[in-house]
Amino acid sequence: MLSDPNVKKIMPKAGNRYQSALAIAKRARNIENRRVIEGDNCIKDAVDIAAQEIVDGKVLVKFKGEYVCKPEEKAETEITQKEEE
Repeated sequence: MLSDPNVKKIMPKAGNRYQSALAIAKRARNIENRRVIEGDNCIKDAVDIAAQEIVDGKVLVKFKGEYVCKPEEKAETEITQKEEE
């Protein structure tokens, strides 16, 4: 469970609660995959890292081809969410 950053800090950067959860999950999977490939032993939870990256603006979320939060500068990573059919 996320305590900091909390959902109220994440939602303006990633959309509604559903989009926020999807963005965090997708980024956390990327972090875990990178850890496996690199053999990283970091004990910090990937979900916490992903949430903090979204709040800090290091990761930008796109929905329907547009950024949810306008980028102030170029971010390291983009997460694109597809529209559910």
